[in-house]
Amino acid sequence: MEVFAGALYQKWEVFGASGYLGQSALPVHVGLGSEKGSDVVRLLWPTGVPQDEIRLDGRKTQVVAELDRRGSSCPVLFSWNGKEYEFIADMIGPGVVGHWVAPGERDVPDPTEYLKVPGKSLRPHDGKLSFRFLEPMEETVYLDQVKLLAIDHPARFDVYPNERFASNPPFPEFGVVPTSDAHLPVSAWDDRGNDVLALLARRDRKYVTGFDELPFAGFAKLHWIELDLGEWNPRLPLRLIADGYTDYFTATSMYAAGQAGIKVIAPYVEAQDAHGKWIRVIDDMGFPAGLERTMIADLTGKIPAGTHRIRIVNNLKIYWDAIRIDQTPPQRSVHVTEVPLANASLDFLGFPKEIRLTPASDTKYSYSKRSKTGPYARAAGNYTRYGDVKSLLRAADDRFVIFSSGEGLKLDFDAKSLPALPSGWVRDYFFYADGFEKDMDFYAAHAFTVEPLPKHGLKAYPYEPGAAYPEDPWHTQYELEYNTRQRSGKLPADLQYHYPGSN
Repeated sequence: MEVFAGALYQKWEVFGASGYLGQSALPVHVGLGSEKGSDVVRLLWPTGVPQDEIRLDGRKTQVVAELDRRGSSCPVLFSWNGKEYEFIADMIGPGVVGHWVAPGERDVPDPTEYLKVPGKSLRPHDGKLSFRFLEPMEETVYLDQVKLLAIDHPARFDVYPNERFASNPPFPEFGVVPTSDAHLPVSAWDDRGNDVLALLARRDRKYVTGFDELPFAGFAKLHWIELDLGEWNPRLPLRLIADGYTDYFTATSMYAAGQAGIKVIAPYVEAQDAHGKWIRVIDDMGFPAGLERTMIADLTGKIPAGTHRIRIVNNLKIYWDAIRIDQTPPQRSVHVTEVPLANASLDFLGFPKEIRLTPASDTKYSYSKRSKTGPYARAAGNYTRYGDVKSLLRAADDRFVIFSSGEGLKLDFDAKSLPALPSGWVRDYFFYADGFEKDMDFYAAHAFTVEPLPKHGLKAYPYEPGAAYPEDPWHTQYELEYNTRQRSGKLPADLQYHYPGSN
């Protein structure tokens, strides 16, 4: 805790330790001399959250509660819809590096993700399709490549990318999943026997929430959703199209849960056989890779013919919004066109206003309301200089655009060459990002420095000797030419939000 009052400056460490019949003193007595209060009280909580309290009156006891904010968030995507930059979702959550999994074990990242952008959410402006891609919180982002695909299809179909957060390789391969006549399960219950079919009937942000939370971020007691699939054709594909979001665990919460003997149990699928016994048929179904989105769970060939009931089991805080059953056969009437990248520039964009829904972890962002300051630190090291970075984003080559809190990309794609739509067809888009991210978390590897840089490959970060980021002339020249913006890691001068139009 630091106190600034006129010309005075004082600093304390407040210990939260306790023992038998005793504990550390929590109140702090601040001598102010002739000052009547503080200009700024700056706190750094054990969770890593920095906080400023402005102009506290020194003539009475002040109680300061920890700021309720998430420590980190994946970079978020906004698209120009003709009126404003509309929030789509966050991205590359599976690309986190250095995440603590178990003693001596780190995660294997999946750096690639396709995210659907509905046609109504992306409108051309002067022949360009425009996006903003930025980091709203406290992670270091290493973005390697972006692409935009136009997905043209008959209006009777919906289309989705074959995406989900898989806990381990093999990771999902790219595919366009066209769906028609997807329908609800016959019935749906939670593990307490509650009927949840109405909650799963449509994507309306009314979630299944009847699980017991654990005192570790992102964890819950083991729970499940049971679905009655009804009659289905074993000669056709069988998929679940699931909408929802994941209230992520952190490296710290995984470590704490591990100390309590609790491990991550990612969603797996059980099927009920003819004798009423539950048999595990899918070990890693996947889960939504961040905030509200659609994921695909392919059950084809994995559910015994004649099976009616399945259940999705996990111990994570996954909020299911809608689940449909789909058996659409493969379609040839889908046309995919890559939209050329026209412009890409890195800049400070500010902190978009966070809009909390219900539950509070269900979050959206407003690009039109951005603060130039916020309660976030940045890792120390060399970041990519501001300006044109188009050449770095054309291919996945480990030449990253590196940025952090409040920074991001202005992206334009040239829509002039897109073909005309046939009669009865519509156009949606898939936005593709290839990159990594690193949390500023005590139990993440090299959390507080930009370096060492990550790289592609199915290896956990940090890498073994001899397998580190390449030092060949091409990559060295990239670092010397582009990563010239150095940050010390010190906290910024102002940790408060100041949104336009607010006091």
